Amino acid sequence: MKSPESCASAPVSHFDIVARPDPQTLARLINYFAQRALIPRMVEAREADGMMLVRIEQEGLSAHEAGIVADKMRNNWLVEQVGLRCGNVHQLSLSESAVARAA
Repeated sequence: MKSPESCASAPVSHFDIVARPDPQTLARLINYFAQRALIPRMVEAREADGMMLVRIEQEGLSAHEAGIVADKMRNNWLVEQVGLRCGNVHQLSLSESAVARAA
């Protein structure tokens, strides 16, 4: 049974990551899920314009838990950007939120 906190309409979190190409990039990103005893539903990675584009789909995370994972990814020195979507809801990173409120 799914937690009521899980994304109600679509209990799948989508992480879209732009990172530096490095042999450790994928392992470091997947480790955030492994630490929670989770296996991602889908992982897709490709290199484009000198960067790695990674997409990870994970079931069973609440919006809050997915936000914590995304913030941990953003703190990784290999990661340039993390987009998070839980159903139709997009999360802004903390710095983007602060900039939007200040404008």
